[in-house]
Amino acid sequence: MFVKQVNLGVVGCGVIGTDHIKVAVKSELLNVVAVADKSEERTREIAQECGIKKTYSSGEMLLDDPDVEAVVLALPAGIRTPLALQAFRCGKHVLLEKPAAMNVDEIKQMMRMRGKLVCACCSARYRFLDSADFVTDFIAGGALGELRVVRCRATYSAGAPPEKAPPPWRVSKSLNGGGILVNWGVYDLDYLLGITGWSLKPKLVLAQTWPVPPQFQCHVASGSDAEEHFAAIIRCQGDTVIL
Repeated sequence: MFVKQVNLGVVGCGVIGTDHIKVAVKSELLNVVAVADKSEERTREIAQECGIKKTYSSGEMLLDDPDVEAVVLALPAGIRTPLALQAFRCGKHVLLEKPAAMNVDEIKQMMRMRGKLVCACCSARYRFLDSADFVTDFIAGGALGELRVVRCRATYSAGAPPEKAPPPWRVSKSLNGGGILVNWGVYDLDYLLGITGWSLKPKLVLAQTWPVPPQFQCHVASGSDAEEHFAAIIRCQGDTVIL
C-alpha cells in the first residue's frame, strides 16, 4: 500500500534535535525537507550529513516554508511556545520536546490554536513500548485488584565531570521551566498514568525539590537554579497513592 511521506522540518539542531533528524531521515514515512538553528554552521553541517536541501537560521523562517507539513520543535520550553503557535497558524502538525510548555496557560493556548492539527509531546513515547502494553492490559484485567500504592524510583549517576560545557537550559527555571522534574519526571508521570488507564486523578500533592549540591556544580551550567532531585506523595481520588 502506498503511503504518502510527510514533509518534515526540524527546528533546533542540538543534541536532541540531531537525534530526531537522524531517525527521521531513515523513516519511510517522513521526508525531512528543512532544518533550522541559530548556528548556521551547525545547520549546514547536519544538512550536508543527512542530505537535507533546505536550511534556515531561525525557526520562524522554516515555519513559513509551504513545503513543510509537520515540524519537530527541539528547543527549550522558554522559547518554544511562540513557534508552536506560529506552526498551528501555518497549518502544520507539531511534535514538541518536553516539557511541553512553561506552564498550563501555554498548554491551553496551544490546544485552542491547534484546531484539527496533530500536537504531540515526545515524553509520551514510553507508553508505546510492548512492555507498557503488557502492563496496561495486566492492570486493566484486574490481576492486581484495587490499586493502593504505585511506586516510582528513578536515579542516575552524575558520572565524571563533563568535558564540554553543560547546556544552560537544562537546569533553568527561566529557560526550561525547571530541572529534572520537567525534563525526566514527565516521562515517569506520563507512563504511570498511562499504564493505569488514566484512572488515577490526583487530588493532593506533597512534594519537595532540591537544587544541585555544591560538590556537583561542575555538572551544570553557571547560574542553574532549578531542581536536580525531587520526591512526592500524590494522593489520588479513591485513595490510591503514588510515591
